[in-house]
Amino acid sequence: MVDQRKTIQTDGGADVPDQNTRAKIIEATAALLSQSCRHAVSIRDIARESGANSALVSYYFGGKEQLYGAVVAEQFAAYEREVVPLFKAEGDIRRNITEACKAIADFHKRRPFWLTLYLRELTNPSACYETVVKPCIDNASRQATAMIQAGIDQGIFRPGINARFVVQSLIALVNYQFISQRLLRDLRLDPADQADSYVDFAVAMVLNHIVSK
Repeated sequence: MVDQRKTIQTDGGADVPDQNTRAKIIEATAALLSQSCRHAVSIRDIARESGANSALVSYYFGGKEQLYGAVVAEQFAAYEREVVPLFKAEGDIRRNITEACKAIADFHKRRPFWLTLYLRELTNPSACYETVVKPCIDNASRQATAMIQAGIDQGIFRPGINARFVVQSLIALVNYQFISQRLLRDLRLDPADQADSYVDFAVAMVLNHIVSK
């Protein structure tokens, strides 16, 4: 049998997996998972979408469940890397909140599959929920809440405000803009093409409600 594994040579001469092929398989799987649940996506579908041989999918990941885990891990690692650091509890808190919400919106534009995976893990959790999703969201929630609490402590926001409620409101408002994109476009509603303006409006609305008078 011909070995169809794609490898590259290291400086020392050893074969290592072709990371470009691996990345293409993960990207193709994420695209398919945005349209169907993981049980409905086959190895053949993934191979066709990625342009890789079916044998390579098994070689790199061992099976469909492991591949799904790799997709979720990659998507949530990106959220930790690209969004969570923007939840800052020092400096201009109001500016930090605005920049963090814009970072979330930009993240969804670049990675439209993330919200689909997130919502599916909330409603029908896999093993990834405990090992990947919950730790990521726990860290993000703690840092975002600390950012709001810093504004309360500095007297920027009204005392007695529940920092966690503020975080939940802001994240929900931004996320829903992207969850509802298809419906907004089908109904020809303006927010579908004005995500940035909507985020500015949502942030201003929440801040106006909590700011100290």
